[in-house]
Amino acid sequence: MTKLAFADEFESYDTIDFSGEGKAGYNWYVDRPYGGVTLTKEEIVIEDGVMTFAPKTCPASIGLPTFSAKGKTGYTMNFGYAEARIRFSVDEITLRSEGRNGWPAFWGVSVVDVVGEKWDRVGELDILEAYEVDSEDPHSDVIYTGTLHDHVKLESGKQQIATNLTNATGALGLKDYLDNEWHTYAALWTENYIAWYLDGELMHSVRFSENAYPVYYYRDIEEPLMWNEAMNAALQGHTWVGAHSIMNVDHMVLFLGAHETWPIEVDWVRVWEYEDQ
Repeated sequence: MTKLAFADEFESYDTIDFSGEGKAGYNWYVDRPYGGVTLTKEEIVIEDGVMTFAPKTCPASIGLPTFSAKGKTGYTMNFGYAEARIRFSVDEITLRSEGRNGWPAFWGVSVVDVVGEKWDRVGELDILEAYEVDSEDPHSDVIYTGTLHDHVKLESGKQQIATNLTNATGALGLKDYLDNEWHTYAALWTENYIAWYLDGELMHSVRFSENAYPVYYYRDIEEPLMWNEAMNAALQGHTWVGAHSIMNVDHMVLFLGAHETWPIEVDWVRVWEYEDQ
């Protein structure tokens, strides 16, 4: 990784296209895909080198994208190391807020899907998602996950999705660690391999290819990183030979997600790519 392909230190509003028209030359765009409501400047506040993102509505955390669906311009990622320094609260008031349709997130989905083109298969890479397991359970704990989706349209018209969903905060004791503190969330994406990092520490990874089932490695309380045979066997019931290999050809639009009842602060976002990309 020798080339800084994308960077925003949030020193000003100049890197955000507030026109809503999708003009070239910006890092972020307020026009959102999938019929999303255009973001306003009141929902994106930059002060002292930090962006506070608190959208009034953010279905599925489809928040602030690096690519404009309207203008078909912006940044898309294909292989590299994406990282963001983010802070958010996980206090009880935040967790129990009603009417929330978004949550802290740093993620990407295929540009093909973002611009509304027809597709048979697209990938989705969730670098960070934070959410509660069960809002009705007073003992429910916030979850930090890294997730990989393989969306496939079947002949029946339905979608089949393979996921790699791990890192329960309660199991790893991360709730207090994450609460209202700055942390760096990152993912390394190379051919046939994706790994997730928290503050530079490897949390979990997946290896995949066109000719095999994916193999997942998980961080554990006692083991730094381990292959869990039982977990892999269970996941193979939801995946297939070649699952996730779409990531070898896909290009991702990156998003920051949040909600006004669960905002995030972002110090910076950076994406490193290989020199020959």
